[in-house]
Amino acid sequence: MIIQDLWKFYGDELIFQDVIATIGATDHIGLCGANGAGKTTLLKTLVGELSPDRGSVSCPGGYTIGSLWQTLPSTSQSLADYLREPFASQIELEGEMRSLAEEMAHLEGAELEQAMKRYASLQDRFEHGGGYDYLVQINSVTVGLGFSTSDLERSLHTFSGGEQMRVSLARLLLSRPSLLVLDEPTNHLDIEAIRWLEDFLASYRSAFIVVSHDRYFLDKVANQIWELQQHRLYQYKGNYSAYLPQRELRQSQIEESLQRQQQERARMEAFIQKFKAGTRSRQAKNMEKRLARLPDLERVLDDPNMVFRFEAKRQSGNQIVALENIRKAYGSHQVLRGITGEIKRGQRIALLGPNGSGKSTLLKILAGELGFTGELKWGTGVDLGYFSQHISFDPENTVLEELYDEHRLELGVLRSVLARFLFQGEDVFKQTSVLSGGERNRLALARLLLHRPNFLVLDEPTNHLDIYAREALETALGEFGGTIIFVSHDRYFIDKLATHVWTLEEGSCRSFVGGYAAYEEARKQVAAQKADVRNRVEQEKRSESKLSPNARRKRLEARRKLEDAIVLLEERQEDLERTLASPDLYQEDENLAVNLIREYEELKAELEEKYVQWERLVDEDEEGGM
Repeated sequence: MIIQDLWKFYGDELIFQDVIATIGATDHIGLCGANGAGKTTLLKTLVGELSPDRGSVSCPGGYTIGSLWQTLPSTSQSLADYLREPFASQIELEGEMRSLAEEMAHLEGAELEQAMKRYASLQDRFEHGGGYDYLVQINSVTVGLGFSTSDLERSLHTFSGGEQMRVSLARLLLSRPSLLVLDEPTNHLDIEAIRWLEDFLASYRSAFIVVSHDRYFLDKVANQIWELQQHRLYQYKGNYSAYLPQRELRQSQIEESLQRQQQERARMEAFIQKFKAGTRSRQAKNMEKRLARLPDLERVLDDPNMVFRFEAKRQSGNQIVALENIRKAYGSHQVLRGITGEIKRGQRIALLGPNGSGKSTLLKILAGELGFTGELKWGTGVDLGYFSQHISFDPENTVLEELYDEHRLELGVLRSVLARFLFQGEDVFKQTSVLSGGERNRLALARLLLHRPNFLVLDEPTNHLDIYAREALETALGEFGGTIIFVSHDRYFIDKLATHVWTLEEGSCRSFVGGYAAYEEARKQVAAQKADVRNRVEQEKRSESKLSPNARRKRLEARRKLEDAIVLLEERQEDLERTLASPDLYQEDENLAVNLIREYEELKAELEEKYVQWERLVDEDEEGGM
């Protein structure tokens, strides 16, 4: 794809300008920028959903583009049928082969010969297209994105909004276009599914461009980073970690160039002022012309960022809360099955687990928003502040009124707090009903800050925040002197913040000391230990299953008989191949040729079956120690 001098406006507002870039056949591009910088607008312009106000986007013949937006599939198909659609031509070939095979059972003579030739042609095309590999691909993507095989028969309208987003992603990955365009694909994915998607994209053989605020994800999948800043596109080689020092270097070089130009401009202006009416007026006029030709260098302004601190109004006791046999069920579904643990002052606990494992449920129980069985034993002086991923405001309120209704502080104080969360000037008079996801999140954090809690319970606090806002939140929470338990799918955020990791799986909780990297290392060790146990069990089974002398002798006799039968079949196969290779056969006796072809096909099938039997016997003999 070639992008030439792309400009886009919304009314009088400039979104981006002078965008010039090329997307190669295997480029893996991460697109970054602050919320509102125009990332989604740029992607929609590249795929043709929006028209540029200037410039062009061109692609070679046969180039295909597949895009994922934050929209849902509108169909009542089953999941299996929806995911099979990218393989429609392959499935059609499979159906033709099946119908023709049934038809051939009733044909003879020339008709059978013609049908066999057609079948061979269909089979070649089917195998060239990957054969039955499409079933493997569907199963891999389905399981990788967190669906079970039983979900394949469910109608799409029975899935939740988050599940339908994963369905759209699965369908897009299976279609394998020349260019994948992905807008926040990790939304609605748990960490296991994000890991799978990372592996899929890292080995993807075609190009993709992805918008994501997940820095771990961008490090794993991207070999280029594009950044939209101040209406311009900047391009960097490497992943996210490689982009950061390059960005800093570019900004410092521009700043140095700007300072040199300002010094040169000041020198030239002083010369002109001093000599414009004197003996060197001609030189002064030339200097004026040179001054007019100096290029206008723009200072690179950092994107506005939140700057705030969480400060508790008092210190809690050493014990925050002890959880004893906490249980919770929704109907017959037991989500938490006896959670026991203790949270101490100063700990920062990341709560991990698959979607539906009960993470939000446990946080709601701690926040007093859900009933449960078991016991919570609270320590002294605990002031809890809860951030829910389902943020609610009075839709009639402005941003300023929302904060005032809850805290009744002076408006000047509230406006100062809101400014730290990027609500400046007229922004404080926006209706809460029109706020974007990121703005709602920032307002909820401002509301939480003013409560001054010493125990923060945070459910997905990084949702809808861009990278810069996430970094500001990381800094504020890292400097917080209280206690935190939080749910997040942002592994970079977890690694910077967590002192402990709790994992919820199948209703039970395990605890790990350290951040995400330490948890990953411990998880790998546990997996290796389980693999060792499985290997020992299998070795013991093989030892127990060693054959007696009499059984071993019978097994060897069966194997020899099978080998003798295979030799005879292979000799007959060679005879038939020589006969069928002769053109005279088809001229002398057509019926004989048809019968020999039929015999040859049957013999091939019988040989294949006997090869499988022989391999099975060999494997069993090796496992039995023969």
